[in-house]
Amino acid sequence: MSVLYSPAVCDPPCQNYGVCVGPNSCDCPPGYPGVGCSAICSPPCAHGGTCMRWNMCLCPSGWTGEGCHTAVCELPCANGGRCVGPGTCQCSSDYTGPQCLLPLCTPACQNGGRCVDVNKCTCVAGWQGARCQIESIQCQKPCRNGGVCVGLNRCRCAKGFTGGLCETAVTTRCVPPCQHGATCSPHNTCTCPEGTAGLRCERLTCPVVTTVVSTARAVRKAVRESYVDRCGPLGVQLCTKYRMNQARVYLQAYRVGYKIQCPVKKNT
Repeated sequence: MSVLYSPAVCDPPCQNYGVCVGPNSCDCPPGYPGVGCSAICSPPCAHGGTCMRWNMCLCPSGWTGEGCHTAVCELPCANGGRCVGPGTCQCSSDYTGPQCLLPLCTPACQNGGRCVDVNKCTCVAGWQGARCQIESIQCQKPCRNGGVCVGLNRCRCAKGFTGGLCETAVTTRCVPPCQHGATCSPHNTCTCPEGTAGLRCERLTCPVVTTVVSTARAVRKAVRESYVDRCGPLGVQLCTKYRMNQARVYLQAYRVGYKIQCPVKKNT
């Protein structure tokens, strides 16, 4: 009596050249230990990769590596950038752009300026400064009295002055006040008239000035230069006594800060 041979059945069928040797039992070649002689990759292939044999993945376009975990950027990331996805770069804090080729200026360049290197701006005409934030100095007429040109025909005036060119002194009061007709200037200083000196023009210097002096007691107006004393504490000039027509004449001249001529003895 003959016996019919019934081959073994494996479901799913054996893959990768495996041989079905019994019901759902495959004799698998090395590297394919999975069910039905399928390959096993541990960890599993990522991003849609296919496990081809033991821990060997067939990765889709844009990914590579043992587990398809490494992104591929056909155009490489520059300046320290990192490829984090197919054709996608993650740039460092100083660069931007698809390949991290564009430098960044933080804060950004202003008034039409262009960032040409990390934190370095090139400014258009009329602007200057680290971020092109300062209007260029363009004063057709120079600023006066210590003023500084800060923009197109604009002056920043020193303390005590005002006006388009800082030409006008601000009216101030000096403390303590100026004396003997002196003018109060900015910064609490006094401008002294001729014949006075000191911080408040309180001293009389009596410069040598020859002045013809006539007096009702003088017989004649025309006199010759004579001796005079120094200025007194109140600026009073006191001439020494002279004889005029055999009479003593004393002349006091209240001319602050000036030497004078005194009447002289008349020839008889």
